[in-house]
Amino acid sequence: MPDESIPTPEECPVVILPETVVFPHILTSLAFHDPKSLAAIDEAMNRDPKMLVCVAGRPQEVQGDGHPDPGKEFLSDRIFKTGTMVLIHKLLRIPAGGLAIMVQGYRRIRIVEVLQEDPLIRARIESVPESSDRDGNVEALMRTILGQVKKLSSMAPYLPDEFETMALNVDNPHHLAYLVVTFLKMPLAERQRFLEIDSAEEKLMALASQLEKELELLELGGKIKSKIHDEVQKSQRDFFLREQVKAIQQELGDGSEGDEEIVRYRERLKKADLPEEVFREVGRELDRLARLGSGQSQESGVIRTYLDTVLDLPWNSVSPVSFDLDRARTVLDEDHYGLEKIKDRILDELAVLSRIQDGVYRGPVLCLIGPPGVGKTTLGQSIARSMGREFVRVSLGGVRDEAEIRGHRRTYVGAMPGRIIQGMRKAGTQNPVFMLDEIDKVGGDFRGDPASALLEVLDTAQNADFRDHYLDLPFDLSKVFFITTANVFQTIPGPLLDRMELIRLPGYTWEEKRHIARSYLIPRMMKELRLNPKEFDLTDEALVRLIRGFTREAGVRNLDRKIATLLRKVVRARLEQKRARRIVISGKDLERYLGNEYIEPQKRLPDAAPGVVTGLAWTPNGGDVLFIESVAISGGKGFILTGQLGDVMKESARTAFSFVQSRAERLGIPKEFFAKSEIHIHVPGGAIPKDGPSAGITMTSAIASLATNRPVSSSIAMTGEIALSGRVLPVGGVKEKLIGAREAGIREVFIPAFNEKDLDDIPPEVRKDLKVHLVEHMDSLLDCLFPGKKEKETGEGERTGSRGGDVQKKPARKASRR
Repeated sequence: MPDESIPTPEECPVVILPETVVFPHILTSLAFHDPKSLAAIDEAMNRDPKMLVCVAGRPQEVQGDGHPDPGKEFLSDRIFKTGTMVLIHKLLRIPAGGLAIMVQGYRRIRIVEVLQEDPLIRARIESVPESSDRDGNVEALMRTILGQVKKLSSMAPYLPDEFETMALNVDNPHHLAYLVVTFLKMPLAERQRFLEIDSAEEKLMALASQLEKELELLELGGKIKSKIHDEVQKSQRDFFLREQVKAIQQELGDGSEGDEEIVRYRERLKKADLPEEVFREVGRELDRLARLGSGQSQESGVIRTYLDTVLDLPWNSVSPVSFDLDRARTVLDEDHYGLEKIKDRILDELAVLSRIQDGVYRGPVLCLIGPPGVGKTTLGQSIARSMGREFVRVSLGGVRDEAEIRGHRRTYVGAMPGRIIQGMRKAGTQNPVFMLDEIDKVGGDFRGDPASALLEVLDTAQNADFRDHYLDLPFDLSKVFFITTANVFQTIPGPLLDRMELIRLPGYTWEEKRHIARSYLIPRMMKELRLNPKEFDLTDEALVRLIRGFTREAGVRNLDRKIATLLRKVVRARLEQKRARRIVISGKDLERYLGNEYIEPQKRLPDAAPGVVTGLAWTPNGGDVLFIESVAISGGKGFILTGQLGDVMKESARTAFSFVQSRAERLGIPKEFFAKSEIHIHVPGGAIPKDGPSAGITMTSAIASLATNRPVSSSIAMTGEIALSGRVLPVGGVKEKLIGAREAGIREVFIPAFNEKDLDDIPPEVRKDLKVHLVEHMDSLLDCLFPGKKEKETGEGERTGSRGGDVQKKPARKASRR
């Protein structure tokens, strides 16, 4: 016990304890590394007696933004006011410049005022006496606590062996409470609460309650431990009994075949027509399961799952294929409008299969590429129905783990076969139509590259012996009719793309959408909503306006949603108004049902102005118009590009700029224009990345229009790559671009002459509404756009070369397929 005769000083150095509380009468070891605490200990060691104040720090409050509460910037707000004055008995220096001290709590104190914070904390303190009342309630509480301590010391493994002896030799109620609380597992706030309680009876009552909670938790933990121990013993006992039963069966000659589960597996194995290698492997796994017994061990569960997977696979099960070409054509026409190329391709495949039904035929892997909503996925279902085969679809969007394709090895917990084998198990036949959806969205990371794993699956020369990591057995995929879908082919790795036959599904014209809506979308939705034709009708005028004014897409997915919204509102109107007559929706009624029209402001054709030319762009959602804007800034010299353009598009702009500079005299551009003007080219829609060379002739025309101060009609659009010599090179997506141009109100289009073959794919209604010009050289295009602005042909021919002179004589020719 400390000497009670030592008075409490008026001021004393202070150390802050972040995670503990020091109690009076208790011997405690503390370690410090912070400079302020080290300075406070040094000063205390120079005092006589060596007194120090220990106070607990308050838990730092954090705001919603993760920063400390600015209201707690003063030291007095960050610490508890009640602490313990201690006497330093021993000091040791520890590594990293720290100090360890052995202290004994002396008495409770309260910090009245913080006098100093640097280089050490010093405070004015006052003593906080403890009540010395000791009546019958206190004596009874002490006996109760000693009984609880005796029981706790036998149950809690974290208490020292001498804990019970120490408690029995304490006579002071406050000292007893401090001793027990020191060894209990309690949060900092609870320990501080015990320090601040003045009354001995209240302090002992709180301690008795805390000890009772601790005893209840220890008893509950003991019950759980005992239950687990009993279960383990039972499992071991069951194992030994099963081993004895197996030994008895072997002695009697029954062996392990008496197990009903093993018998069922062996019957399934006999009925299954398995290849020889598979038969041997399944037999080995069955023998292993028989040796393990019919228990529920982890290894036996893994074997059962493996056997179920192998025996459920269609090793030799082939579904009959329908070779009726007329029926197949009817099915394809019932489900999809148009798409003649893909339908002809499927009929070709059926015709070949009908000739070599028993031979080896390595069929193709079709890749359907097109914008969203054109019917790629549903087309796979129609193909399966037309061929009389099962249909399996696996979505590959977002797949980044190779094990998703090849499966996990059985050494891993929770291993399972890959998606290919799971799909074949679901199909139940060796020759389904297997669709790999969104193959362009497969990615790779540290877990492997799924696209590389698909090489074996889609290679008709290898997939006859496809090995899944989980099965570790060869599985024949050569009879599967694989179909993949993608929105773009640029993100598909080259080796994988080489194994597929690309079939493009372009966007629909509004006439095609009208036919699809009338023949497919509206009847299907009316059937789902239980509407009959006598209750609802949508006029042709309203349907066309719905397609052209309320949707802007290459496919029909958004149109399907708009039709569904319209029909739901019709159903609601019939119920609310209790109308028996037919509801007919005309074009003027659409706003009432669907809100305002959907027309992008940036897609409205602008008024003709110098420096602004309309281009054509291909997007994953179909063709669209693209406006190239240019202005000249006087007083500068150079070239500015904005609109989030890619590297290829920037190079096209530089090429266009250089070409116009080389044709300045021919176009009548003043010599000082480029020397005194900075050209700024901008492509609106800055939030959308743009790239590609197909805007080359559009940028050239925009710069020429700006430099000559002659506008290009907003009803004219163009697409094509430009070479530095002026040649117009071919581009892709011509069909989608022309459809998008027509939808935007364009009437005249310039395309590269090399793309003349693409005009065969243009729908007749699009060719009827568009005047298409074929361009071989940029000079001929500029002559069409800016007639009357050219120099003498002889001088120009000598300056630009024979190619330029020849093309100058030959204007852009009009396509014969108007």
